[in-house]
This record gives sequence, C-alpha cells and structure tokens, in this order.
Amino acid sequence: MMEIGSIYEMNPEAVRTAEESSAALFSLKETEKYGKSNIAFTASGRSAIALALKSFARNREKENRPETDGAKANAMGAMKRCLLPAYMCDTVFFPFQWEGWEIQFYHINKNLEADAEELGRLARQMRPNLLFIHPYYGVDTWKPMRSLLKEWKAQGICIMEDVTQSYYLENAGKEADFVVGSLRKWYSVPDGGFVASNEPLAMDLPAGEDELTKKRLDCLTEKWIYLHGSQGREEKKAMKENFLKKNREIEAWLDVHKEIGGLSKVSAGILSTEEEKGCQNRRNENYRYLFGKMEGKSEDKSQFWPILPQLMGEEAKTAAPLYFPVYVKDRDGMQKFLAEHNIYAPVLWPVGKENEGCLTEDERFIYSHMLALPMDQRYGKEEMEYMGKVLEEYEKSDIKP
Repeated sequence: MMEIGSIYEMNPEAVRTAEESSAALFSLKETEKYGKSNIAFTASGRSAIALALKSFARNREKENRPETDGAKANAMGAMKRCLLPAYMCDTVFFPFQWEGWEIQFYHINKNLEADAEELGRLARQMRPNLLFIHPYYGVDTWKPMRSLLKEWKAQGICIMEDVTQSYYLENAGKEADFVVGSLRKWYSVPDGGFVASNEPLAMDLPAGEDELTKKRLDCLTEKWIYLHGSQGREEKKAMKENFLKKNREIEAWLDVHKEIGGLSKVSAGILSTEEEKGCQNRRNENYRYLFGKMEGKSEDKSQFWPILPQLMGEEAKTAAPLYFPVYVKDRDGMQKFLAEHNIYAPVLWPVGKENEGCLTEDERFIYSHMLALPMDQRYGKEEMEYMGKVLEEYEKSDIKP
C-alpha cells in the first residue's frame, strides 16, 4: 500500500542486524563538515541542546571562576540570557527552561529570515550570552547575515545553530560555537541527535535510553508490518491506531524527560551502515520534482505556494531539506485532503505558550498557513508523481477557504 509521510518504518530484520553490530567507534561523515573537534551523539535533538547548554555553562564557569559560592551563583545567573527565534519548535524551549535561561525572542519574516537591525539592537540592549539560529528547510536563510555572526561572536556572544531542518546544508554551522541537530528526524532510527563544537563537551554520555529505544523500535517495526504485511483492512486500521498512539506517548515522555541520554547501540548500528549521500541525492531529486510542480504558484494565483525561493546553481544540486514547505490559504482543509489520499503532511510547529504572546503578524501567518510536504529518502519518482497529481487535484477542487 502507498502512504507518504508520518513516522518512519523499519524492517524487523534490520533491527536484529543492528542489534548484533558493533559501532564502538561510531561516526557520521555529514557531521564532520562543520569542522568541529568534538562531536557527541545523543538520544535526541533536545538532549543535544541540553548537552550544549551544560557545556557552555561549565566552560564559562571555568573561565570566570568566582571567589565565593554567592558570587558564583550571581555570575551563572547573569550569563544565561539567550535570543531565540519566535518561529521554532515549541519543544526546543524545554532545555533552556530546564537549565534556567532567560529567553528573549527575535522575529522572523514570511521569508523565514531574521532582521539584522533588530538583532543588533537586541544584542546591544539585552547583552545576551547566546544566540540560537535556525536555517529553515534546507535553505541557508542566514546566508545574508553570516558575516554578522562572526562580529557577534567577537563580542562574546555564543552562537548555537540548530541544523535539524538543514542537516545536509553544506554552509551551515561554520560560524557556530555549537551545532546541534536531531538525527531521528532524518533516518529510520529509534533515537538520535548530535552536538558538535570546538569547545569541550560536558560529559561522557550514558548508553541510550532502553525504554525510549524499545518503544520507538516497536513503533517503527509495527509500521513496517502495517505497510508490508497481508493483514485485512480492519486489522491494519487497528495496527495504525496503535503505533501512532505509542508514538504520541513517546513524544509526550520526551517533553518531560530531562536526562541527557546517549545514542543507543541499535541506532549507532543502523546509522553506521546508512548511505547518507544516497539519502541526500534522493531528497534532492524529490525537492527538484516538487519545485517543478510549484511553477507559477503564488499567493495571488494559487491555493498553495512555496515558502522559499527555488535554489539555483550548485545550491540546487545539493538541496535536501527535511520537508518541502508551502503556505496554504486553507491549511487545515489541504492537510485533510492530503490525508484522505494517504499523504500525511505535518504542521511545523504548534505555537508554544512561551512565544504566543509576542508573535508578529508575519509569524502568526507562518504558524497558521505553513504545511510541510514529505519528500524524504523513503520515496522516489512514483510517490512524488502521485503527490503531484493529488496536489493538482486539490488546486482544481472546490475546497476553498
């Protein structure tokens, strides 16, 4: 059966092979392009951010060790002010809150770009210790401001770059003090994240969370059986409800789990055999196909249109985003239409309670109209052509906002 999107699936046989493998010297070539001397592999992107924050605090504490415990506490409190984008995943707030950071938001326009003037003003007024940036959907939306990052670093501001949406982006992370990302969003693994830095990292990570790993493996293998098994319609329906329910429970557990876990052995085994270049190439093919289907689409002419401009030249040859992002006039209506055709396009992201009171008109538009079309390496020409056909049907349909 053809379904596009939703959680990854995994062949149970691949799990058994990975469990038997040895990946003691595990590494991922794609993480080496950031040019950092230290890399740690974590259980999730949240764990990666938490580890980076702990490392930041520990390293600054050593550099500026106060004379007394009281002075130490005051110094640590004063050095935990950060600037975060107002358009971001709400779960990213959690590690900052757990580590006691004071959060200030900077704004993102509908082109998913920050404003240099606003950031400069906030840097002068707030004197933050850390700037968190996000190149969105495989495009270097920070390209016009990379030189400014170097200036802010020279002023003592730590740069943390989250590449979860742009893992394959060649120019990402070079200016950052810490590069963080989620690997489980990119590959069929039960857990996975990483942090890369030239600074010492705070701890030797424990083995991956057994509970998280086992539950996620159950979800991934159950989905594989659901897709490839010979069960009847009702049994498949029950299976799907079950693994999606399990996945929601896992994500809820991660939201409150503060421990920093390491990459599990089974995920290391899977990733050690992953053909990352092949995955990038497949995503690039899908990206270029979908952009071809977007030709001529704009806000004044269409029901949906691409958020970001089409990349050209060398950038187009390597573009491989996490999703293909579009704006939709009736986002909920299009999402429902796609789901009725077995295409599951997520909304990135829900508004968090932390930033809901400070959003600009542009940011409210992003949160209300953005839809993420799945285009990962599981899919090829057949699936993209099917999605293109369904998108054309939606454009011609009577479903209007």
